[in-house]
Amino acid sequence: MRIVFDHSVFSLQSRGGISRYFYELAARLQQRDDCSSLILAPLHISNLLRETADFQVTGRYMPMIARTHLLRQIINNVLSSLLIRRESPDIIHGTYYLSRINLPPTIPYVITVFDMIHERFADWMPAGEAGIAAAKLRSINRADQVICISEHTRQDVIELTGISIEKTTVIHLGCSLDLHGSHATDPLLKEPYLLYVGERGRVKNFTGLLRAFAQSNQLSKEFRLLCFGGGPFTSEELRQVIELGLAPERLVQMTGDDKVLVNLYQHAAALIYPSLYEGFGLPILEAMACDCPVLCSNTSSMPEVAGQAALFFNPLSVDELTACMETTVHSASTRQRLVRSGRQRVAQFSWDRCAEETIKVYKQCL
Repeated sequence: MRIVFDHSVFSLQSRGGISRYFYELAARLQQRDDCSSLILAPLHISNLLRETADFQVTGRYMPMIARTHLLRQIINNVLSSLLIRRESPDIIHGTYYLSRINLPPTIPYVITVFDMIHERFADWMPAGEAGIAAAKLRSINRADQVICISEHTRQDVIELTGISIEKTTVIHLGCSLDLHGSHATDPLLKEPYLLYVGERGRVKNFTGLLRAFAQSNQLSKEFRLLCFGGGPFTSEELRQVIELGLAPERLVQMTGDDKVLVNLYQHAAALIYPSLYEGFGLPILEAMACDCPVLCSNTSSMPEVAGQAALFFNPLSVDELTACMETTVHSASTRQRLVRSGRQRVAQFSWDRCAEETIKVYKQCL
């Protein structure tokens, strides 16, 4: 069985969770005797693919150049349409929704839906993402099978697109962090800190976290709030910090590779995940894999992923979030319980299992 993955996400992301998902999936398919995989990305900006030498990629890395995105997409769409016919795959798996490839009607098409955030929070989406919901719907309607990364995402897809449940399959993600040899490293931040990971846009509810952190004298004096990824703090975020009476030095922003992230998870007092909506919530698994206590919202997919291994709060309640943080940092027994249950929970998720279940979906299409 020959599986081809299209260029879509690899011409949009240098790195990222969606790119990582397809990287992990393609690598495992190529290790099997009963199938093979190929990523078709004629002109990609993916450092993940550029750094990989152990599986097949048809394409060439090009740096991200301003005002060349549309041209790159046109070239990718034309070349991918030709290459797909040359490769004669058994299955085409779309990596995102924005490609405009001329797909042969006789070859089954599979799409993975990660969330329905553009549909649920349309008014909060950046102007440049206005067309994603429509492109997603076209991909879903074109697909022979739709993979959803959580049951919550599947229910959203069914409700918002009207497709039948028989066309959908839930396949959970795994954790990609390499923990080998990382326990011996010293903390990158010497002071006690609470950890926030990822983008900080409106749906992510970072403002709610700032308010909850600021209203606790204990937390704001004894801990720093360390944010990994998401770019430097914006002028608006810094203004909020001052208005809330926080000293700017109580907030720290860092970025780096997986080794840096593992170190931050392992030495954090807890991961705080206050998002209003997630299709999955991969940092929850990552934190559990690193023995980091997890505090997360009780909405969307997060209870499904965390199970009984997290302390939950209503993300719209600043008081609840503050109470959860204070309880965790001042209770050794609570932290130990969360770490212990987190180890058990994360063991139920793996990329090997994800690949096995995905192959079953492919076979349904043939």
